[in-house]
Parts: sequence; C-alpha cells; structure tokens
Amino acid sequence: MTQLWLVTLVLIAALLVLAYVYWQERQRNRSQLMEIDQARASKHHVNDFLASMSHHLRTPLNGVMGYAEYIYSSTREPMIQFTSKIILENSLQMLHLVNGLLDLSKIHEGTLDLSQSDFDISDMVESVRALHQARADELKIQLHVNLAHNLPSQMRADPYRVRQVLNNLIDNGLNYNRPQGSVTLSVTPSANNLWVVFSVEDTGRGIAPEMQETIFKRQQKSDNPFVLRPNEGAGLGLVLSHHLIHLMGGKLDYSTKAGEGSMFFFTLPVRGESPMRP
Repeated sequence: MTQLWLVTLVLIAALLVLAYVYWQERQRNRSQLMEIDQARASKHHVNDFLASMSHHLRTPLNGVMGYAEYIYSSTREPMIQFTSKIILENSLQMLHLVNGLLDLSKIHEGTLDLSQSDFDISDMVESVRALHQARADELKIQLHVNLAHNLPSQMRADPYRVRQVLNNLIDNGLNYNRPQGSVTLSVTPSANNLWVVFSVEDTGRGIAPEMQETIFKRQQKSDNPFVLRPNEGAGLGLVLSHHLIHLMGGKLDYSTKAGEGSMFFFTLPVRGESPMRP
C-alpha cells in the first residue's frame, strides 16, 4: 500500500513538472510571437514613414530644382549662375537619396514592382552617356562607350531600373576618379547570346580591402547606416543596384585594384528570363 502511494505521488509530481514545463514553453512562445509581431509592426511603420516622407520631400525638392534651373538659365551674372547651379546639383543629389531610400524600403517589403518591356540597348546607353557627359567634361574625365558589334539590338527588362543602375555606377566612377582619368561603359553579349554583360570601368583609387566584403550590404552591416564617412556617400547606390539586378534575374559583381581603379559589371538575360548562365 505504501509503495502504491509513493508511485502515485511520483506520478503526480512528474505530471506537475511536465505541466509547468509546458506552461513555461507556451509563455516563451507567446513572448516570441509578440516580439515578432512588434518587430513587423515597427518595420511597417518605418516603411510607411519613409514612403510618406519621400512623397512630402519630393514635392518641395522639385520646386526648388525648378526655380534653381529657371534662375540659372535666365541670368548671365556669373555669381548667380554659380549659386543656382550649386542649389540645383545638391537638390538633385538629395532627390536621388530620397528615391533610393524609398526603393530600398519597397525591396525589403517585397513590394517593388518591375515593368518589363523591349528596349533598344544602343539608345539606352547613349541616353545614359549624354546624361553624364557634361559632368565628365567639368571634372576633366573622359567618358567612353564601347558597344560590341554583335550586340542584340533589343533586350527585354525594366528599362528604368537598368538605366538607374548604370547611372549609379557611372556616377560612382566619376566621383571616385582622378583628374584626366576615364570611365568606360561597355556592353557585350555572352558567348551563347542569352545574356548581356554591362560593365563600368574607372581609373580611380580602387576600393579599400576593408570595404570590399560589405560593399553591397553597407546598410545592413553599419550600426548607424546614415552616418557618412569623409568623402563618401550614404552607400545607397551600390546596395540598391545589387538588389535591383538580382530582382531582374542577373548578378552584380566587381573587380578592383588599389590605385588603378575598379570595374563593376552585371549580367541580364536578353529576353527577361533567366536561362542557364554561360
């Protein structure tokens, strides 16, 4: 009889321990779920805030840019032209930063839509060159374009996003170059003609070894991603370009040599689909 009571007490104690462990586990899971929900809500609020701020910032920025351009073109006074040009260039730079933040926010939420269409590669490359030619001349940097003779006349992708990536890469090539240097945009087909390879090569200072591992993910690695280092930008251009090329079925990569320059290159499928890589 005594042994039966002991066995019963042991079983009751074991059941109580199991119930307590189960209760603790449920509390832990509930706490984790609450933390996940709070993190999602916080991220959603941040993305909503960025979208709202981007909209409210772009409207006055467009106004500032419009008036600065009007002042610059309507006067021959050197000092006024110089000042209005600075206002225009800085407003444009801020607008690109705002748009980049909004695009990254959409990418992280999975809400960035791509619009594929057929476009002429030569026409796009020429429009990109023309956009940067004046600044290249001002900086005394040669801007070259090389198109392969066997390049397809058209490809299917998001032309706005392809142009955006090329603009980012050329802008970096000009910013981090040296006087009398050069930036070369080249476009060639792959060996099987299923891919197009875009490359932007500069004769700048190259990329420091300590920056190379995080060059496409500086925003994720930095404790404070909006603190700028001397002579550097916010790091959005390359991060955004890397994501955009990935979304379009391609890959962005680079090669660099200290003191001699860097080359950034990416591949995109000719027909908007991802065939087997060459």
